[in-house]
Amino acid sequence: MSETSATTHPEAKLPGLMSKVFDWKEIILAVLVLVLIYQVLLPFVMIVWASFKTVHPGDKEFLTLVFSLNNYSRAFASPEFWEATEMTLYYGVICTVFAFLGGVFLAWVVTRTNAPAASFIGMVTLARIVIPGILITVSWVLVASPNIGIANKMIQAATGVAKFFDIYTFAGMVWVHGLELIPLAYLLIMAAFQSMDPRLEEASTMTGASTWRTTLKITVPLVTPAILASCVLLFISTVETFEVPLLLGGRAGVRVYTTEVFFNTARTPTDWGLASTYSMALLALAIVLLIGYFFLIRESEKYQTITGKDFRPHRVDLGPWKWVCSAIALFLVFLITGVPFIVMVYASFLEFLEPPSMEALRSMSWVNYIELLGDDHYAVEPMVNSTLLGLGSATVTMVVAAAISYYVHKTKVRGRKLLDFLGFASIAIPSVVLGTAFLWIYLLIPLPIIGTLTIIGLAFLTKYLPYALRFVSSSMVQIHVELEEAAIVSGVPWWRNFVFIYLPLLRPGLMAGWFWVMVHAYRELTIALMLSRSENRTAAVIIFDLWDSGSFMQLSAFGVLMFMVLMVLVYISHVLSKRFGVQETH
Repeated sequence: MSETSATTHPEAKLPGLMSKVFDWKEIILAVLVLVLIYQVLLPFVMIVWASFKTVHPGDKEFLTLVFSLNNYSRAFASPEFWEATEMTLYYGVICTVFAFLGGVFLAWVVTRTNAPAASFIGMVTLARIVIPGILITVSWVLVASPNIGIANKMIQAATGVAKFFDIYTFAGMVWVHGLELIPLAYLLIMAAFQSMDPRLEEASTMTGASTWRTTLKITVPLVTPAILASCVLLFISTVETFEVPLLLGGRAGVRVYTTEVFFNTARTPTDWGLASTYSMALLALAIVLLIGYFFLIRESEKYQTITGKDFRPHRVDLGPWKWVCSAIALFLVFLITGVPFIVMVYASFLEFLEPPSMEALRSMSWVNYIELLGDDHYAVEPMVNSTLLGLGSATVTMVVAAAISYYVHKTKVRGRKLLDFLGFASIAIPSVVLGTAFLWIYLLIPLPIIGTLTIIGLAFLTKYLPYALRFVSSSMVQIHVELEEAAIVSGVPWWRNFVFIYLPLLRPGLMAGWFWVMVHAYRELTIALMLSRSENRTAAVIIFDLWDSGSFMQLSAFGVLMFMVLMVLVYISHVLSKRFGVQETH
């Protein structure tokens, strides 16, 4: 009877046959690899190609198979290259340590303790991310410039000591950029803290261990993958940063890779070959760090704490120390967010830049805001473009990052490590070079996207995918494989397991990564500037135009408007995070 049934209904074998012929898990993996090859490898090839060329990309000989080591010989023979190398590494290490310590402290206070005002501290820390880097740098110039700095003027009036602070130094660069990186470190560590099962901490406390000993011996080791990932990201983010080295390092005489790339692309004639050579040095540094990262987390399964058993994170009772921790955290977030925002708001109401005084306060008006909002094409349209880019880029990037992280950490499919490498490699490409590479690509590929938001969105996907991967991976490695094994035994398809088990457990990391990508895509200057035309200008491009024209008061006013728009998005993100994130007990 079974033979007759099989003969009469051969289609009964079709689902099993199709599953053997089409392994959808491997097909999706192949699609992801192709996407990353196009989005990451192709721009990288353009950079490598240019580094071996002595002609301009517009020259007809640029695509010929004629190569030269002239750019490398010029760079390695130049003392400026080795000076930039030394300062880049030194600058990266100091800023990373500074930002990491501050970020871990804030993440611990906000997510794992009963410190007063924890939610407020977290919100203010996140609010800092929405302020563009160029505005932050300008704000600290107005505070600590040796000539016009508000703090110097106040100290001079009180003590007679002139030029007490000098922001145009290496220490000033570390101060400004270190504070700017703390919110990134906070977000990276916060996701891991929120997803961590507290049973081991509770067991440590029951044995009589103090809160501080439990934190150092239990909590910190459990978030080791997140710690390693955040250090890698903070370091590479520092050596890739642009605004602080340009505005402060230029006067301080500090040469780093990114400013060398900029100067070689901004001067006339443009030296794309030498700029690409500096970019290759950054890429080589990132690859070394990536190899070290893989080596350090090769046994990441020992950090898995989320199993099939239910858990709810709780807060540690600090006793009287909660007030001290809260005060330190509040002071830190005031430096991170309060000082730059207050200075920016103050300058936005002035017609001419002047130190604080009663006369300055009496001269304040809304004239800068009126002039900006009076021109919809100049102010409103770029903000709409930035909003669309931020929301769209963040959503697409996090979907791709979640799929890649799943393949890398939870499958044994061949080629999965290539995904992580390709997804992370683009972090080493400076924004100015990445934007130029995408422009070259679509000058060669006849797709009508130059001058549209699409080309900027594609560049943002390449730019922010490494960060999204670290947010998701920090939480992914903590999810035990027994959850998927139970689903397989129950006959649940892998894709349903991914959608209904993994994604809900990844919500803290997904929400943190989505928020971070959204905000940074909104405020990104360099890539948008390289790819912008009159019809696809973003808010950050308008800020640069105002800076370039010396309109610092209107620049501050536009920055305040950007901040208000982004705070609405921050609030929406916060509500979604509370609604869909892992709930906690007190």
